[in-house]
Order: sequence, then structure tokens, then C-alpha cells
Amino acid sequence: MKGTFMPMQGVEISHFNAALKAGLIAYYDLLHMKIEEALRPISAYGKKDTLGMDSGPEITICEELAHYDSGAAVITEEIGSRLSFSYSDLLRFMKHITVFIIDPTDRSNQLKAFLRLFTNKKMEIGEIIRNPETIKKWEKSCGSPAAITGATSAISCVRKGLPIFTVIINYITQQLMISCAAGNRILDLPESRPDKMIDLDFILKNGKSFSFPIINSRLNNQDNMQKFVTFLGDTGKAGYEENFVASGFIPKEEMNKFIHYGKPGGPSRALYLSSLQPKKKPVGFVLANGEKIGEWIHWLTFLRFAKSDTDDSQPALVLYEISQNNPWTKEGILMSTPPNYSIFKEHNGLFYIDTNQLLQMPNPSKLRGTLMLANKDNRWAKRYSRQLGYREIVFDK
Repeated sequence: MKGTFMPMQGVEISHFNAALKAGLIAYYDLLHMKIEEALRPISAYGKKDTLGMDSGPEITICEELAHYDSGAAVITEEIGSRLSFSYSDLLRFMKHITVFIIDPTDRSNQLKAFLRLFTNKKMEIGEIIRNPETIKKWEKSCGSPAAITGATSAISCVRKGLPIFTVIINYITQQLMISCAAGNRILDLPESRPDKMIDLDFILKNGKSFSFPIINSRLNNQDNMQKFVTFLGDTGKAGYEENFVASGFIPKEEMNKFIHYGKPGGPSRALYLSSLQPKKKPVGFVLANGEKIGEWIHWLTFLRFAKSDTDDSQPALVLYEISQNNPWTKEGILMSTPPNYSIFKEHNGLFYIDTNQLLQMPNPSKLRGTLMLANKDNRWAKRYSRQLGYREIVFDK
């Protein structure tokens, strides 16, 4: 059964096309970037690990969105946030502000290591990406399938407290993935920037649908329902394993039995639950493990718009916000947020994203959260979440 979707409003289509344009311009610019430029440290941000391949796409996307709507708020990891109006205006118009949240280059550590494999640092990234062997090499060193594990750029938009679209560009597979009220689509991108920029109408006509299949078609036992993907930390990044164990889903001694992958990307992590993940390697749930908002905000659009394969009146996914009595912290920020401090606010049984609270933070990009996303009929994940008292986040009836 094909999913039916609510129509997008004209302003939402306009926002979508503007964000898509910004993302594609940054993507094609990156393809022309030489390896040495991509790996060059950038000191302007005050962060030791910022590279050219991080800052370049971010600058381009922010500038393009500013040209489109100078009144929109833009949240991104390196810069933090950009607001072009006064604080008093912010408080007065907060409920009506459009907020774009950007992850300009996700899985940058993996992309950095991958680019360092090439001795000719004068090569353009596009030369590498267009090589037919690149996907195989990437999957061998950085996980498979590349449609999910590839380095990506992601842009999501929140309007009136609701996620309205997500755009993900996969550098490795040269694919575009979208989620919005018009559907979930994946599109192969042309090798060079087209004369006429791709827009929503083009994607709906030429892209392929992908879905989030019911568990019964992929998982045949409870062990598979417990298979998970989350970020457990790199060397020197303490706290992630501890935060995961404290969430209560999987005991520490059983983690190795159930973990599918421990260093995934952020924006694309939801896709482990989709038809892009091989049926022979099913994943029961994905978890944002006390990570920054730019890693998991992009899942919320899939949560809102993905429909069940068997009943298109029902959502395909379920999301729970995890809170702890004694939460861990990173850089002074709670990794697991209790309801009274959460940006997810409830009204009449439905939730919205409190952009007022978010934008009043000194650096909104540093907000962290622990959230569990699963297919709607994962009985184990739902039962455990409810037993542990976690809130189910529902945007629409």
C-alpha cells in the first residue's frame, strides 16, 4: 500500500527549495575542493578539529539561506547560530521564526581518514567520488551500505514548532534523500552541477520512494528487535558508553551481542530502519546517545512523515525521549534531558519543538539529547521504553 501524504503549503515548498539549493551548491563546490584544502585546519572558529571540508559547506549554506530569508534562524555546529535581528525581536516573534538546523559535513572523521589514503593531495574530491571503486573502498573501511554510512550534509527545517522537511546529501554515493509531507525520496545526483537547479517537483517526478518496513517483514525474533545502532564514542570521548548503559535498554555485558555499529553518522542513522538497510542485517532501533541536536534533529521529519507499508493511516516510526535521574554531562551540557528542561513540549497530547527555549541558549548547537527511534511495531522497544517511563514524542494524530 502506498503511503498518502498531506500536501505541503506554498511557504514550506519555498523553504524546501531554498534549503535544497543551498545544500546542492555547497555539495558541488565541495567536489571541486582539492584534498589539501579539504584537510586544512581552520582556526577562525576557535575549534581544533575544524577542517576546510567542514567550514566550506557550512559557510556556503549559511550564506545562501541568509540571502533567501534574513529573518530565519540558522543553527549549525561550527558557527553555533546566526540571528539577524535583536533579542527583543527574537522574544516578540519567536513562535513564527523559521529555524534551519545544519550538519554541513557529517562523518567528517571517516571522510578525513578516507581522503588521507590518497597520496596526490592536489586531486579534487570529485575525482575520487566519481571513481567506480570509491563506494567499495568506503564500505570496506567505513561500514556498509554506503547509502547509509557515507559522509553527508544535512539540512532540516522547523516551522511553528514542527519539523517540516529534511534534506540529506550523501557525498559518497552521490545521492540526495529527502523527507517531507510530499514523501520520502532518494535521487541520484548528476556528476556536475546542472544548469537548472533541482527542486521538489523534479525529485517527486524522478526520485525513487523508500520506506520504513514493518518489523514482521525483517525481524523474526526478539533478539533482532534488540539489535541497535548508536554512537559509543571515539578514543578520548568518555561518557557515551556510560550514558547508553544508563538508558537501561541493553545491559553492558550484552552490548556486544546486540550492537550493529558503534560509530555511525548522525543525520543518516534513521535510515538503518529503512528499506535501504539490507534485509539480512536488520536493525531494531537507533539511539541518539547524548549527542548534539545536529545529529538527531533530522530524524524527526522521518518520524512525522514516514507511513506504515501496511496501513498508510499509521506512522511507520516511534520515538521516545530518554531521561535519567542522574544524567551524564558533556562540556557542561546534560546528555539526557528531563522533561522540564526538554525542548519537546506537550500540548493536548501532542508535542512541538520549543524554538523559544532553543534559541535563547548561548549556543543552540550544543544542546544534547538521548532519543530512541524504532519501527512502530517493535514491541520490545516500545514495551521497554514505557516500562522505563520515557516519553513518546508524537507530533500529529
